[in-house]
Amino acid sequence: MNKKPFLYIMPPVIILSKPQLGENIGAVARAMKNCGFFDLRLINPRDGWPNPDAMPMATHALDIIQKASVYPDIASACFDITQIYATSARPRDLQKSSINPRVAAEKCAQNTIKNISDTNTYKAAYLFGSERVGLSNDEVVFADFIVEANLNPDSKSLNLAQAVMIMCWEFLMITGSYQTSFETPEPISLQSNIKKDKPKTLKLPATIEEQAYFFKRFDLLLEQRGFFSAQEKAPTVKRNLRNFFIKAKFTKQELLTWHGILTLFDKQR
Repeated sequence: MNKKPFLYIMPPVIILSKPQLGENIGAVARAMKNCGFFDLRLINPRDGWPNPDAMPMATHALDIIQKASVYPDIASACFDITQIYATSARPRDLQKSSINPRVAAEKCAQNTIKNISDTNTYKAAYLFGSERVGLSNDEVVFADFIVEANLNPDSKSLNLAQAVMIMCWEFLMITGSYQTSFETPEPISLQSNIKKDKPKTLKLPATIEEQAYFFKRFDLLLEQRGFFSAQEKAPTVKRNLRNFFIKAKFTKQELLTWHGILTLFDKQR
């Protein structure tokens, strides 16, 4: 007899960027399992992967540990992600909307339900930084929202697993009242989806990976044209430009249009 799913709405993916201790990764998996989350992705774990230190802390969440996937950067980890909630406990110089974990859960749940009938139209991720330094500005720039818990100003630092638990718990509480059955869709390649219904596919949100590829092309063209005259300011300018485009929330079609513009300018060299 199959058990009913603990959550009736697809939960966000949990992404840990440059996690350090295997024990913390195991504790994160345990927190995820407590709340019905299942998709764990790791970006460049410091001690490699798999890590035997993660197993004892995971206890009943060994399946999450065993299925965890590893990626070299945020773009590849977000190959199918269309919205990122980046957790942070410190101010940023990026113009981003800052919300608390409960509001993040509300937005994520509402967007999931809104797109529940369509495949691959919306997929969210909660992004967490390393235990030592958190997320870099180059990672946060990809986020749609910065999430910060309203904690004691004299003690705002959280253990990685505690931060994950807060985010997962809030999503669980928000979605607990929803009774919409949601089955995990079978993976569908972008290419096959385009062939099946290209006009509809092009209206879908661009994934983070697709946006990152566009940014690389855009940066390269600007560099070749000598736009970054003050090299010391180039990283900040690039982040600000990326932030501008990310806030526009491109569809796949709009991103293809911008690629066409870049190709035109590239030919005019």
